[in-house]
Amino acid sequence: MARRAFEGVGGFMRGTTVVAFIDAVFITVGLLILSVPGALGLGTIAVIGAYVPCLGAFVSGGVAVLVALAGRGLVIAPWALGVVLVVQVLEGNVLQPMIRSRTVRMHPVVILVKLTAGASGAGIVGVLLAVPVTAAAFGLVHELRTRYASSEEPPSAEPSASS
Repeated sequence: MARRAFEGVGGFMRGTTVVAFIDAVFITVGLLILSVPGALGLGTIAVIGAYVPCLGAFVSGGVAVLVALAGRGLVIAPWALGVVLVVQVLEGNVLQPMIRSRTVRMHPVVILVKLTAGASGAGIVGVLLAVPVTAAAFGLVHELRTRYASSEEPPSAEPSASS
């Protein structure tokens, strides 16, 4: 059972890593196109921010826009904001549910409900732990189901031969 729980948490981390790198690549490319100074470093901040659900994307995107404002001025900053927003919307609504549902083996709706429940119940800590704990629980339930469902045989409905 511990192996199944570990696989669930590992799947969550693999999914988060894939989403983080896709997110960072698109933000970095957008910032390089806009000639924002430090675009590679800002992409690295986006990778780190992806491991903090909800708040990490906001903070890393805000830093990118502030650097664009300071380095390139008031004309480029809104374009940088547009790049960050488009990437974050696609990441949050398409990539995360699609990739995490495959790596964690949970339906995207379950992931979104658990993130909402975690945020409501325990704030940032709840958001951080909601999906890994649920993945571990799903792994445990799956292991228990496969282990004990195969050992129970339904009673035979055949008529007895003595009649």
